[in-house]
Amino acid sequence: MADENESVDIQRLIGEVAARHRFLLKVEDPAIALVTMNQLVLDSSLAAVHKQIRATIAEFQASLKEAEQHAASMLAEKVKESAAQIREGLHGDIHVASLKAREYVHQVNEAHRRPALIRWGAAGLVAATLVFGGGILLGTLLHWRF
Repeated sequence: MADENESVDIQRLIGEVAARHRFLLKVEDPAIALVTMNQLVLDSSLAAVHKQIRATIAEFQASLKEAEQHAASMLAEKVKESAAQIREGLHGDIHVASLKAREYVHQVNEAHRRPALIRWGAAGLVAATLVFGGGILLGTLLHWRF
């Protein structure tokens, strides 16, 4: 099959030379041998270039993979740092909220404490008045009987 393709190419080349230069070459002509030799040299050179390109692509892919791994590790490190900063900020916010909540609880306790003190004070005053009045009444009753 390769011989058929080469002969078709050679026939095409002979036709092209004849059309352009009005010069007829034959298959046995040494110029055709030079064309074949050039083709072999070109094929060999292209094979070497392809081999070098494949090696360069492989190196590039390895470098790219290494760069991706490096970027991924850097990204992971930055994410960890950001998470630590967020966590630290949240702890600070929680601490501030805790202090504010304690202040609110203290204010609520103070607000409820005063009415409770007033109620207990009033209850104590009423009780003291009743005891005092009861003592006076008892003293008066006992004084009239004896």
